[in-house]
Amino acid sequence: MVYFAWLFVIIGLFVIISGIIALYRFLDFYTKLHGASVIDCCGIPFCLFGLALMQDSYLNSFKLIAIIALIILLNPTAAHALARASVLFKVDKDGRVK
Repeated sequence: MVYFAWLFVIIGLFVIISGIIALYRFLDFYTKLHGASVIDCCGIPFCLFGLALMQDSYLNSFKLIAIIALIILLNPTAAHALARASVLFKVDKDGRVK
């Protein structure tokens, strides 16, 4: 069970590092937003699920899984709201308001 937990943590860290590289590599505001949302929506839940598998207490595991559910539900909404606001305020590729 511990090996599966570490596997989830390592996969999550790989996704987080890939997202960080995307933030530095991508030039457009919207693709950077995509990279940042991948970190939150995919990387952090994998790491937290691995930590939930490592816990001895079921209560701590339940709390971590509840946090994962909140992240999965709220992060796409926040990323969509940010992208929609940037479209409404006519943000250019560099992230500046026109």
